Amino acid sequence: MNRRPLYRVLYERACRRYARYLGDKPADAIYRFMCSPKFWKEHRYWPHFKNPRSFSEKVFNRMLFDRDPQWTTLSDKLRVRDFVAGKVGSEYLIPMLWTGDSPEEIPFNELPLKFVIKTNHGCGYNIIVMDKTQLDQTQASRQLKKWLGENFCYATFVGMAWAYKNVRPSIIIESFLEDSGSVPRDYKFFCFSGRAEFFKIDFARFEDHSEIFFDIDLTPLDVLEEGLNRYQGKLAVPDNYKDMVRLAESLAQGFDFIRVDLYNVDSRIYVGELTCYPGAGLIRLIPRKYDFILGEKWKMK
Repeated sequence: MNRRPLYRVLYERACRRYARYLGDKPADAIYRFMCSPKFWKEHRYWPHFKNPRSFSEKVFNRMLFDRDPQWTTLSDKLRVRDFVAGKVGSEYLIPMLWTGDSPEEIPFNELPLKFVIKTNHGCGYNIIVMDKTQLDQTQASRQLKKWLGENFCYATFVGMAWAYKNVRPSIIIESFLEDSGSVPRDYKFFCFSGRAEFFKIDFARFEDHSEIFFDIDLTPLDVLEEGLNRYQGKLAVPDNYKDMVRLAESLAQGFDFIRVDLYNVDSRIYVGELTCYPGAGLIRLIPRKYDFILGEKWKMK
């Protein structure tokens, strides 16, 4: 088992405990200082949280100081559906098969062969079901109960992801979006002041994950997230690419920054999620200059 050093476990536990002490208050000088080593460890430069310059610093700034309840609405995978429907229409929502609070109430017999189970109050709380006849329902229920009992804000990283703190946990079961038998490509649009400036495509996220970045004019960019490979296969931009851009920008209106994640299956566009804390500010971009290029685009309110 890959175990983290004890000092790191104790450090993160102390940070999360202090975050609990702060509650809904913005970060004070003590908590800012406590979070700085985490940033330095991931990015290898000391952060300026109060006067951020890079994209990663600005994500941290939002997590540490911005307590606008809109971030809770957008981070709640259940409530954000109403936001999306009100902005652009319910036809862009992934079809929902069931929602509820208890794993024991999931109507497995009524569900199709393939579907996705997730909880609404965090990231990574997903069970991809490719064949329900092979699903261990007892194990799935046990895993869901564990997730439902966690507060994602306080259970992960150093307690910074405030937007998830006040989300009431629920279970969501959605249709499995399929592209030639696999999970579809994930298009992530980085929108600044209501305009899509960059996007990236994630391929085979649950298998051999790779990616590629573009500017909005479809020029490939020589940048990668650390730990991922550049996609090497053939790539054709969807015929309705401009519709995707318009949809992303419609959802981004009113925000100084938001990432809009879309799927495009058989020329139909679906909204995956709206992300206010991409990678919790911990994703290292290679080369580093792109952290500052994206940061320059983000004109914080």
